[in-house]
Amino acid sequence: MKRIGPTYQILALTALIMSLTLGLRAASVAIAPANASLLVGQTLQLTAPGAVVPVSIATGALHTCVLYSDQSVRCTGLNSQGEIGNGTTTNALEPALAAGTVNPATIRTGVEHTCTLVGDGRMQCWGTNYTGQLGDGTMGGFAVAPQFVQGITNAIKAIPGGFHSCAILSDRTVQCWGRNQDGQLGNGDATTDVPLPGPVQNLGAVADLSSFGYHNCALMPDRTAMCWGRNGRGQVGDGTDNSPVTLPHQVVGMNSAIALSLGGYHSCALLQGGTVQCWGESEFGQSGVVGFSKVPVTVSGIANAAAISAGFRHTCALLADGTVRCWGHNDFGQLGDGTTTDSASPVQVKSIANPLAIAAGEVHTCALMPDLSVQCWGGNSSGSLGNGTGVNSLAPVKMHFTGLTWTSSNPSVATISASGLVTAVSRGTSTITATDGFGNVASTTVTVRQLLTLAVVRQGDGLGTLTSNPAGIACGATCTASFMSDSPVTLTAAAGIDSIFTGWTGCDSVSGATCTVTMSNARSVTAIFMLQRFTLSVSKTSVLLGNGTVTSSPSGINCGTACSSDYVVRTQVTLTAAPALGSLFTGWSGCDAVNGASCTVAMTAAKRVTASFTGVSPF
Repeated sequence: MKRIGPTYQILALTALIMSLTLGLRAASVAIAPANASLLVGQTLQLTAPGAVVPVSIATGALHTCVLYSDQSVRCTGLNSQGEIGNGTTTNALEPALAAGTVNPATIRTGVEHTCTLVGDGRMQCWGTNYTGQLGDGTMGGFAVAPQFVQGITNAIKAIPGGFHSCAILSDRTVQCWGRNQDGQLGNGDATTDVPLPGPVQNLGAVADLSSFGYHNCALMPDRTAMCWGRNGRGQVGDGTDNSPVTLPHQVVGMNSAIALSLGGYHSCALLQGGTVQCWGESEFGQSGVVGFSKVPVTVSGIANAAAISAGFRHTCALLADGTVRCWGHNDFGQLGDGTTTDSASPVQVKSIANPLAIAAGEVHTCALMPDLSVQCWGGNSSGSLGNGTGVNSLAPVKMHFTGLTWTSSNPSVATISASGLVTAVSRGTSTITATDGFGNVASTTVTVRQLLTLAVVRQGDGLGTLTSNPAGIACGATCTASFMSDSPVTLTAAAGIDSIFTGWTGCDSVSGATCTVTMSNARSVTAIFMLQRFTLSVSKTSVLLGNGTVTSSPSGINCGTACSSDYVVRTQVTLTAAPALGSLFTGWSGCDAVNGASCTVAMTAAKRVTASFTGVSPF
């Protein structure tokens, strides 16, 4: 431990320099997924890997600590005992880096000290040590930088109490150290403070542990609870108000607890089903009753609770509907209802919706919000709200260096929520930017497209099919399909039997049987297929000035005048020859079949037919 003196001053200065250097260091931030493409109406959750944002919060008596995504710890508020850990004893009005933490996995606060669980199972603590609560084997003074707790190498949870500390070990047994004048170490004694960890007796394996003030409570695997320590107001919950309780006692009637949270002189449990029970002191209504209760009582007005947090003399619950309700002491506005009136009945915290976590301190309360900001309210004379002032606030204020701000350069194209959810509104592009509380920025482009309809129409008397690339149109059967806006679609025409493809209308470009369309809006394209047509030509031969006419059925040929005509493939054309006056029809050539003056031709190709006429002498 570093105490006041020249050595301390050098170390403190070094730590302060580290704090200033590391506290606002740049981070490499990205947005994922990058350069996303959405359809109108779709949503997409974005994240910002590398952004330095809060992941958990803890509230002490008059200080608040935040664990960040880069595994840094920053604290704000009272620092007279070094509880901020930044190498000084100067109060902080906004989060300051706790220099020297090693791979912290969690952050928790006592009244005047702070502890982290190190990722490898060790613990680090800093702040006041006058009762040995830092666990470094000494007692007295304070540490302005994190110290390793001696003998703790396999902890799975670190729990600083009011003026003592505890740890759950990997075998789920509990060890405690520090102040023991109220039996809070659970070793059967209430006279001797202990500066090194020691086992809690008569407890066994636990599911969880909660501490604050001067007592502890363990959640047992069978969902019962065991408590020990100061009990002058019934906070141990065993039906007595004898103090101290030096060994774990079972809480009366508790058999369905799923979480515990302890205040200064009261205790609360979240039960299966979402109700909350509290016991102990309730002078200000913090247990949901007036006075105190030596056994658990159900807090009226709380249903479907998802989490609880007990402050020194007030309690808060996060409900499943995303609201937060608090009750108890409210002299600094810590209940968050905009008043300073105590309440034994839960009141709703204003302007807080769907927080990720809540934490109640001595005279203030904080919430970690969906935008990863920390919002705090209540007492702030020492800077525990972290908003850069020392002014109390009845309404939530944003802690500096917290939050992840999302913006859209073009909300008419894509909007972005406080939690990073993109909603595609209309076609176009928008730049989405994420900025963390330290000014680290990342941007990406979101492209919004729309499904637009392409319709193809077949005209003409012929047969044919149309297909698209990308797939979607196969006409015949499917002659309309939706395609991504601003994307090209290639259509290919294939003529059917006895048909020919003769052309396109409505294309952006044409190459033979292919048509390219860019889907700038809904489009319609026409393909023309015609049945094949062949020319039937009639010629007449004349002998002795013979003459006559040839007509057709179907019509088209009237020769004399029109001696050729086009006919649809496979049409049966019947030609009829009629000799002129003084002439005789003498025969056909080129017909498929002849019947007197009639000639039948099947139009399977271009055909030529000859009709012969012979003149007849009048003598």
